[in-house]
Amino acid sequence: MDASLAPYHHHHQELRRLAREHEARLAPALVRSHPEVCLAGAQALLTTVKAHLSMENTVLYPALLEAVDADIQATARGLEAGLEELKTRLRQFSHHWPSAEAIRLAPEAFIETSRDLLQVLRRRIDLEEARLFPLVERA
Repeated sequence: MDASLAPYHHHHQELRRLAREHEARLAPALVRSHPEVCLAGAQALLTTVKAHLSMENTVLYPALLEAVDADIQATARGLEAGLEELKTRLRQFSHHWPSAEAIRLAPEAFIETSRDLLQVLRRRIDLEEARLFPLVERA
């Protein structure tokens, strides 16, 4: 593993762990009976995702867009452009689920939007790890 990618691999592992924990709390009975627990888990995930994206936006992607390797540049450019979907989902999720009461009023919608967000997050992590990171590690 390229040492410069170690923090990103670590973050991805942490994001996957938090995603699994959030997903485990999406049982309809749990969402209905303990929306505050579900909200706390979602907020922990969102906080970690936002910190990770900030690190990628300020350190990783600017460096990769300046890389000598044209394949790294092109892949980074494509993935950077695709970040908007995840950012949009994060904003929408935060806006729609600001409180346990909001979850209590629409538990099924919370479950659905949570699963959608988790799918987008996992897809993003998988793309970076399958397409971008191997190029950087080989360079």
